[in-house]
Amino acid sequence: MTSAIRRAGEHIGRLALLAFVVAVVVAGVGGIAITADRLLTRGTAEILRDAEPAARSVRVVATEADEAAAQDEKVRDAIDPAFEDAPITIARQVSLEVSITAPDSGASKLRVMADDRIPELAEITSGEWPQHPGEIALPDAAAQLLGVGAGDRLTVGTPGGEPVPPARDRPVLEVVGTWRAHDPAGVAWHGDPSVVSGQSDGVIGPAVAAADTLAAQADSPTVSWEITPARVDLASLSGLQRGVARLDALPEKVDPGRAQNTQVAGTLAQTLDRQSAAVAATRGLLIAPQLIIALLGALVLGIVLSSLSTARADELGLLRARGASARRLALSAAGETAVFALTGAAIAIVALAMLIGLSSEVVLLAGGAVVAAALMAALLTVRSARRADAVRPDAQRSDAGLRSLTALLLPAGVAIALGALAGWQLFTTRTVVRPDGTTEPLAAAAPTLLLIAACVLAPLAAGPLAALSERLLRGSRGITPILPLRQLARRMNTVAVAILCLSLAAAAAALAAMAPFASDAAEQRTTRAMLGEDVRLISADELAISATEAEKWNGVSSASDVLYTPLTVGSDTATLVAGPEAAVGLTAPLPASSGETLPAQITASLADRLGAEQGTTFTARIRSINQPVSIVVAGVVDSLPGVGSGLGVATEPTALERLGLERPANELWLSSDDPPRVAELLRAQAVQPVRILTAAQVSAAPVTSLAQRMLTAGALVAALLGAIGFVAATSATARARRDEALVLRALGLVPSAHRAMRMGENMGIALYAVVTGAILGAAVAGSMLPIVLGVGS
Repeated sequence: MTSAIRRAGEHIGRLALLAFVVAVVVAGVGGIAITADRLLTRGTAEILRDAEPAARSVRVVATEADEAAAQDEKVRDAIDPAFEDAPITIARQVSLEVSITAPDSGASKLRVMADDRIPELAEITSGEWPQHPGEIALPDAAAQLLGVGAGDRLTVGTPGGEPVPPARDRPVLEVVGTWRAHDPAGVAWHGDPSVVSGQSDGVIGPAVAAADTLAAQADSPTVSWEITPARVDLASLSGLQRGVARLDALPEKVDPGRAQNTQVAGTLAQTLDRQSAAVAATRGLLIAPQLIIALLGALVLGIVLSSLSTARADELGLLRARGASARRLALSAAGETAVFALTGAAIAIVALAMLIGLSSEVVLLAGGAVVAAALMAALLTVRSARRADAVRPDAQRSDAGLRSLTALLLPAGVAIALGALAGWQLFTTRTVVRPDGTTEPLAAAAPTLLLIAACVLAPLAAGPLAALSERLLRGSRGITPILPLRQLARRMNTVAVAILCLSLAAAAAALAAMAPFASDAAEQRTTRAMLGEDVRLISADELAISATEAEKWNGVSSASDVLYTPLTVGSDTATLVAGPEAAVGLTAPLPASSGETLPAQITASLADRLGAEQGTTFTARIRSINQPVSIVVAGVVDSLPGVGSGLGVATEPTALERLGLERPANELWLSSDDPPRVAELLRAQAVQPVRILTAAQVSAAPVTSLAQRMLTAGALVAALLGAIGFVAATSATARARRDEALVLRALGLVPSAHRAMRMGENMGIALYAVVTGAILGAAVAGSMLPIVLGVGS
């Protein structure tokens, strides 16, 4: 034990550096993993929070049965096993439309609803909440439309529409209060515009009542079970997706004869798919900093341990001469290394626990780092012991450039093959998510694999480039430009590792620097593909708000009326958008229609499907009017606003009018510097069911944006490890070339000139590695990050 401690003390500097490198690797990889999981969970929750109301839940909707309690139990019993252990909440809501007559406003339709959550979702502005049968509370806007307030009574009509006198069985609804919703866009309101405006499609409401009030009406009410995620984290996301998919079989299970017309509504599945795709893309991208840190850590540990075994060469030779076996020496080196590596890992674990917390994966990572360092030390010690046994160890050449180049070819070939395969997968599919919503791991890892493959090429190319440069400069005078290049070409055993360390660090930094630009480009592409402009209002019927009216609002810079309707093209379904030239993405004015053809621009995907080009004419059918139309291709574009790169056709409304195919606009696209405020204005003006979308409702940025921060943190750790690796590798090279100084001095080179030459050589290597790594990292980031981060589009 004393001897082992003494031997370790002689090399405490290298062993301390080993502990530091292990600590940096464990803290870097573990810290990124823990922080990323937390931020991913927060981002997925934000996506759900900002989704449009119908996309935050899935609902089972049916006509209420005579045995309402039994129906409720049956539906809940079918929902629970579908979601298994996934965290969900189930809320029951009953609603009914009745004919009423107000004292001053005549006959109207009133939607009455019963929901136990309402007192938590709204506040009373006058009066009180209904407590007894026959009592209702109206939204402020609905009360104003009816001209009633607390204490007024509404006469209920019979199913045939005739009012019933109030004296007969009290067929009246007494207004006992008015209320205002805390969040009109809340999931419980299902996007109902009457919550703000007081009416939807001519129906006043929603009036809040006790459940007994609806049960007393002649018609059967509609009942819905709203299923919302109680929380969304990385562990529950897949379970929620499976649960929503299983709900498709629920109507057949609980209502096989469709006596209650049981259906499943809501687009929660789309939100969960968007969350899953964003998580998959971000996790795939975050492999890059973690893998680069781990790879750099392994390289630096190899350099440090190799340097340690070289420094102990004489000591190992003496121990071997005294009879120590290679196995004993290897175990001793492994134990010594394990102690220092364990110390570094423990420091990292304590630091992580104090700052951000721990996970079982980090503990396993620390254990793996300790074992890897110990195994590496044992193997290097065995190699040094065998060299010590050699008869003429000094006869070995140190300039093993060819051997090093050959040794690099195999891992480089593997890295390049994997990178090429992953890149082909990503560029072919243009996504990291499979059609079933699961992750495509090879495509997700493409940036990382290609980045490493590209960086491996840097040291491979350095030797031939140095040899070529040396050959070109042979005619010049002096030793300075030629000798460093010759040494670089011949000493690839240590120079290659130094170049790889710095090129990986520079590539990681370039990837982090390019991420914000790629993320912005992906976000703009998503906004264009999903919204057209900053705010998109979608109506099932003709618009109630015109672009001319909306353009007068504060914060609206432009507005466009757009027709957005499905188009049947052969066996495919495309989308027809018709609106102002700039709004629908027309790149040039359309030619005047000739005969019965409609000039239009189409997307490249549709052109590929049809084999069409400019001037091609094809036939399609406008579904909304069930009428065929001949379309002549005026141009082919990569994508269209509101359509993206899918199958799309864009034209002008005037072109439709000339052919007698005009249809009223059903969408309003608005450009604004304050989209949330404009969305609120639209919601307040809406008197019919509409969807109002902003970037928050379609974007994956809450998840994908964290990649920028994690890539930056990873780049900082990689830069530290790269610098340590470069210094350690060049220092090892300097020790191996001590005899070179004597030869050069004999040739007349003074020590100061030798030092300057060596410094210039190292600076040249560093510059080559940094520039090459940065260029490769920027190229990978520019070509791949827009695809990986553009999951929203």
